[in-house]
Amino acid sequence: MQFIEWTQNMSVGIEEFDTHHRKLCSIINKLNDAVSGGKEDKIIREVLAELYNYTVYHFLAEEEAMERVEYPGYPLHRQEHLDLTLKTMELMRAAESSDIGGEVLDFLKNWLTHHILEVDKNYKEHFSSRSAG
Repeated sequence: MQFIEWTQNMSVGIEEFDTHHRKLCSIINKLNDAVSGGKEDKIIREVLAELYNYTVYHFLAEEEAMERVEYPGYPLHRQEHLDLTLKTMELMRAAESSDIGGEVLDFLKNWLTHHILEVDKNYKEHFSSRSAG
């Protein structure tokens, strides 16, 4: 069983972003496998870097789309993105000197699930109305 699984109820109705979210789940699963499988620290740091890089890529794509459709929740949404970007950078620094534990994986899983279901889903209707019009 996967540590975090993307399900259809997590869909934000925009295939590009659903694909991004599935990829983020996949990278978190890869990190979980590396940690729980006792992989060497270098591998774990590489997966954390992959997570960071893909997160930045996804956030930029999402934010550009929000600006394009004048999504009113953009400023708060962007702040959530900045917060996770900073947290991921902290995790990468911490991984240089210590082990990544279950609490880090739980944080990432809970953050992503909450962000998709509670924050990203808020833009679904706005995007739909803008693309229909």
